[in-house]
Amino acid sequence: MQEASYDNSIGSPFLQAFWSDPEFSPEEPAFYYIRVLEIPTPRWTTIDAKVFGVKRPEDVPASIQERAYTSPVWYNPR
Repeated sequence: MQEASYDNSIGSPFLQAFWSDPEFSPEEPAFYYIRVLEIPTPRWTTIDAKVFGVKRPEDVPASIQERAYTSPVWYNPR
């Protein structure tokens, strides 16, 4: 990451999964969401250090791993 580059060879370009809740009860309300992790990429401070030829700040990590969350799916029994 010190070179302000990354390799997109990890992870999967396509993700599909089927999941069921073994503790699901149709009498109880529930909600579900998905969390997604991106591959680690250089922080903007690392990129700037490389582009402008300056020292990278040592008080922040060289890379960051972004996270995304889906909107919740709510189940409300009648």
